[in-house]
Amino acid sequence: MDLESVFRPERLAVVGVSLSNLFHPANIIFNKNRYGSSAEVFAVNPKGGMLDRNPVYRSVGEIPGGADTAVMAVKAAAVPRVAAECAAAGVKSLVVISGGFSEMGEEGRALQEELIAVCRKAGITLIGPNCFGVYSEGSIDTFFLPPERTVIPRKGDIAVASQSGAFLVDQILTNFYEAGIGISVAVSMGNKAMVDEVDLLEHFAGRDDTHAMCFYIEGIGRRSREFVRLAGEVSRTKPIVVYQGGKSTHGQEAAKSHTAALAGNIQVASGALRQCGVVEAATENEVTAFSKIFSFYRHRPLDTGRIAIVSTSGGHGVVAADLCESAGLGLPVFNEERRSEMRERVDSSLHDIASFANPIDLTGSVTDLDFERVLDYLLSQEDVEATLVLALPYTPLITSFIGTRLGHVVKKHGKPVVAYVPDLAKYGMVLEGFELNGIPVVHSIEEGVQMLKALRLLARRAPCTVG
Repeated sequence: MDLESVFRPERLAVVGVSLSNLFHPANIIFNKNRYGSSAEVFAVNPKGGMLDRNPVYRSVGEIPGGADTAVMAVKAAAVPRVAAECAAAGVKSLVVISGGFSEMGEEGRALQEELIAVCRKAGITLIGPNCFGVYSEGSIDTFFLPPERTVIPRKGDIAVASQSGAFLVDQILTNFYEAGIGISVAVSMGNKAMVDEVDLLEHFAGRDDTHAMCFYIEGIGRRSREFVRLAGEVSRTKPIVVYQGGKSTHGQEAAKSHTAALAGNIQVASGALRQCGVVEAATENEVTAFSKIFSFYRHRPLDTGRIAIVSTSGGHGVVAADLCESAGLGLPVFNEERRSEMRERVDSSLHDIASFANPIDLTGSVTDLDFERVLDYLLSQEDVEATLVLALPYTPLITSFIGTRLGHVVKKHGKPVVAYVPDLAKYGMVLEGFELNGIPVVHSIEEGVQMLKALRLLARRAPCTVG
């Protein structure tokens, strides 16, 4: 199946462009790609004519030199006919934005089957229908939303696929943008008439610019065994995050009317995914937290899940410890000898007021150097696999260079570290210091624990026996 032409088209036809409605979905797609992609972009409307001094072709077949990919935003009833025209013109892939197919009942299902038949006969790769389509920075953007009303994450190494286009744009990509997570490509699968999560998983696995992937799925469907088997292979080198929709009875009914999804037994699916190394997110927040940690630590499972917590606040440490226990993470107990070793590493002013149990409370009198030396000690311990740093930059002796200094310690030991920094603009330099030096930043303690939980879940795999 040719997905290369989907994500990197050389010549893109946009079918359904309106000569009178500048806000028609096809017009938005045409303009975004004409000015923002490397592909040659052509407008298509049966009436022909001109649009902003650009020729409008009556069919894809009229485009000089043809097109390798076509995006359709026309009425559902016209889609099979237009698909046949695209096939005759040598189009390799179709992205069908239009709705009104199997999600609408028997009549729509018949239209979808007709569309599938056209594509299969011509060897065309079909994304959708009933989808937002695909996004690959600088190559293609078929999201039919005005760019001033949406946000797209920076270029990164996580590929995202979602059965719901709106959930993809409004939840996943918006949350990724706010969290500073970069993406390689994004796909809205819609009804999955041809290309589904199995095809995308295989494609993502082979991309050099993708080192982790995230899926929102409303039922894996008929190829569930194939997906689990392939995921078992891919997840050994590239982490896979899955968030399943349709877990409740009402949710399953909504999924059927949304994308004609057939959700199976969620518990069985979750067990199979876990067995084969997939990290399943239980909430939207976990989707973001899991994806972010994998963008920093691509494949670093925590084999024992034993971590250290170091903070400038005893209360923050207590909250973190409670959350770690709920997340299945353990805290090594430091005996008096090890506490003394840490105490000797910090300034004498902390000797009588800091606590070196786990969690470690360095108090509000801590300096950058104290933090640096304690973290260096913790990461050198065999029974500490990762560390959660609760850095409160309003403590008077911590500077904006704290992230940079701790980043050098992390590079020395190579163990995962997550830093909590309050979500305030005045701490932007602190945040950048951490993230530019390889330490992901969170704005809640819960999110930090979720990140480390993801690395622990990565290690909890069994031999994949799904046959």
